[in-house]
Amino acid sequence: MAMIALVSAKSDGVTTSACAMALQSTRPVLLAELDMAGGSLRHRLLKDIRRGQEPLTGHIGVHRLPQAELQRTSPDQDLTPQVSHHLWPMDDSQFRVALPGLTDPRQAASLTTLWPTLVNVLQLTDQQLKWDVIVDGGRMVLEGGRLHPVLTPAAVLHQADLVLLVVRTTEEAQSLAYPMVRALQAELEAHSSGSRALGLLLVGDEYHSTEVERGLEVPVLGQLPWDEAAASYLRRGGRMPRGVSRSRLMRAAKDIMVPLRQHADRRQLHRQMRVHAASPAVARIMQQIQQGVPRG
Repeated sequence: MAMIALVSAKSDGVTTSACAMALQSTRPVLLAELDMAGGSLRHRLLKDIRRGQEPLTGHIGVHRLPQAELQRTSPDQDLTPQVSHHLWPMDDSQFRVALPGLTDPRQAASLTTLWPTLVNVLQLTDQQLKWDVIVDGGRMVLEGGRLHPVLTPAAVLHQADLVLLVVRTTEEAQSLAYPMVRALQAELEAHSSGSRALGLLLVGDEYHSTEVERGLEVPVLGQLPWDEAAASYLRRGGRMPRGVSRSRLMRAAKDIMVPLRQHADRRQLHRQMRVHAASPAVARIMQQIQQGVPRG
């Protein structure tokens, strides 16, 4: 299980990559569309998918959750059932679902007080249900060198096991990505996840991964080919053309999920160890170990 957030400096390929990874996951998966510029899944991949006989309308999505939050009778009341109502199937299975995004960018401000509750639901989905959680964080917006508190899902990125900056392997995309890498590293280091949670997800093959890794000074954790036919279906939706499920993009998306999940598991374990080490009792034990156990 893992909680993996995808973001970009230019919104170039984030949703396509996130959809490919979710559809090719061999485990149950929740795709949360948290692009504060507005969601596109409801008009694309999900537009012809029904939940029973129900079509997807504007009454479903993350923008409706602040109202559910306000209707809670106590701060301890579980919001999971309300979130579950807004999950939509991504295919004909019961194990790939999406939380559709905003219908209007102006709704982003209403999510400010919702973030702690939504983060908790996503973490429970990951840690208790053992589902993969993939977050489409969209294009990152900076304010004073920091992630914008309203126009980015910063609270979710802080708690993700992995934050993947999606970068096309063109020279222009790498140039735009460089300042975003530095900003994300500083942001994650200032919060609980730490800068090592950041990695690159490359799209294309204009440059070798080692060249991009060396230039941006952050590890490449996965790479997807530029496959226009498969990407077009993921952007458009409708009936899946023959061969898309076996396309280069979809096969690569399936292949990268295993190492990404393993990397996320290691990050999750590392964070848990850091939390435990922060307690006074554990700190005393560690100090004793460092000083050496008395003999005799």
